[in-house]
Amino acid sequence: MIIPIVAGGNSLESEVSFRSAKNIEKSLNNLGFETKILDPIDKNFIYQITDYKFVFNIVHGDFGEDGRLPSLFELLGIDYTCSNPETSYITYDKYLFYLFFKESIKMPKTCLTSVFIDPPFELPLVIKPRKSGSSKGVFIIHNLEEYKLYLEKDLIEFGDVIIQEYIKGEEITISFIEDKEEFELLPLLRIIPKKEFYDYEAKYTNGLTDLKPWMDPPEKIRKQVHRIGEIITNSIFLKDMFRVDAIVKENEVYVLEVNTIPGMTDLSDLPTSAKAIGLEFEDIIKFILKNHSIFL
Repeated sequence: MIIPIVAGGNSLESEVSFRSAKNIEKSLNNLGFETKILDPIDKNFIYQITDYKFVFNIVHGDFGEDGRLPSLFELLGIDYTCSNPETSYITYDKYLFYLFFKESIKMPKTCLTSVFIDPPFELPLVIKPRKSGSSKGVFIIHNLEEYKLYLEKDLIEFGDVIIQEYIKGEEITISFIEDKEEFELLPLLRIIPKKEFYDYEAKYTNGLTDLKPWMDPPEKIRKQVHRIGEIITNSIFLKDMFRVDAIVKENEVYVLEVNTIPGMTDLSDLPTSAKAIGLEFEDIIKFILKNHSIFL
């Protein structure tokens, strides 16, 4: 059986997508499958993909995580990994995600703008694109000079920009994998960047971030994490795996966003969390294949 891995695309995260695809390809080959990496921006992609009934989608960012690529697969009757178009759209749009969950989950105060405005919150605050990933275009703002510089920069590059209350605390990720139609919580992962925060460089440069599994968080945090997982999975349809990015401040968990196609590189969070309980990369791939009735 040949399993195509759809990776790349034209987003700022295409390089990360290809790195994830290479790891997935290696695992699928080790499990006895032939593979082919297909890029959705290839002019022949639509003709190549129609030959298959199942694809492994690992396109991060625009087109992959915003719902368009899953919509294409559904139109073509192709089974695919990770979440459906509606869920992808809600989670990739950070402002829509905020509006959807702000009453049920603790989140930083957030506002949206497409023009220059005065700071809506006290400094420091956070500026980020409405739709992007891997912390591209994310800045912690300490003074008015930085605010003007980076807000104008993101407005030019991205158009719609989110301005967010800055929660100073410890960065964590909360990862889930699906097993028999139930989502299993992996160990929390403490993110300890050697830069000010977990930006693109810190995420994908070896040595710039320590990822430490948090095997025994306080009971208050443990309960909040389980509640966050229940609320999210009961509100939107998720599939195979997902990751929640959050901040812990004074034993309170603030959700930042949900990633429906988590990175699967050597430095990525979800595989690191899985490894903390003895799940190797190939084990994650096995779970996903079984979810789609592809048995070894």
